Amino acid sequence: MLREAGAREVHVRISSPPVKWPCFYGIDFATRAELIANGLTPEEIAASIGADSLGYISLDGMIDSTGQQPERLCQACFTGEYPIALPDESLLGKHLLESSIQAPTYGKALPVLNNP
Repeated sequence: MLREAGAREVHVRISSPPVKWPCFYGIDFATRAELIANGLTPEEIAASIGADSLGYISLDGMIDSTGQQPERLCQACFTGEYPIALPDESLLGKHLLESSIQAPTYGKALPVLNNP
């Protein structure tokens, strides 16, 4: 769309490191296969989206920008190092931790709320 609007060059900058690992703590993607940064280089991703360049902030740069100690931040989707042990990778999916919580509505439709 930028090129259609007349841009001669398109440079994309992402304000996180490349996400290469699934998140089991709230981001909705199930497998590494769904993550473009897992299988392609930044140059290949840039070509696939029609950009002249693609750049990410470094993990250290992102952590520094928060003002937090690194151990206080979950970095699993960037590094593959999860804060808790996970089962065999073949069993991993986006519902891994959700299925361990047996809430009264788990697997059932939520009740319809009639708000006037």
